[in-house]
Amino acid sequence: MSLLRSRRFFVVIAVAAATLVTAGWTQAQSVDLPDGSKLDLAVSCPVCSMKVATGTLGPAAVVFSDGRVVGFDGTGDFFRYVLDSAKYGFVPGNIKHLYVTEHGSKKFIEAKQGSFVTGSDVIGGMGPEVVAFSKKEDAEKFKADHHGAKVVGYSEVTLDDLKGKKKLLKMKHEEGHSSGSKH
Repeated sequence: MSLLRSRRFFVVIAVAAATLVTAGWTQAQSVDLPDGSKLDLAVSCPVCSMKVATGTLGPAAVVFSDGRVVGFDGTGDFFRYVLDSAKYGFVPGNIKHLYVTEHGSKKFIEAKQGSFVTGSDVIGGMGPEVVAFSKKEDAEKFKADHHGAKVVGYSEVTLDDLKGKKKLLKMKHEEGHSSGSKH
């Protein structure tokens, strides 16, 4: 009987420890940005409403002049936000810093200094991703390895680069049916 009790005790302790660890993960955590400000990982991305996380592609952030930090769960959502200030209600002139996570190193880089691969086979939660690099030659290699469309600088990324490619459906016209146009 005492062996059974000791196993139950061990299971109770293990569950309690796992609960404490998990509770710690859900509390506000932050990541230090290069300018000394902090990116709160407990907030949601304003573009997709997903939690900002340090996942595969890494987070991105906009730091405003008033000290406010807005975080994103990926570089794609970062660009969706920055390129559509009217939709998200901010004044571009109030931006102090723009940070993205460099692919591979997981370090924050100043977005305006980065090279970006668009149209690659990397797809995020909201569709096509833009993959960031601090060195253009690294971006070129990634582009070749991941079927990227182009390597561009910060100011060359467009909202069109963030749209999914729609497959065109071929319409088969049956004989005797008009397509609405006369030849």
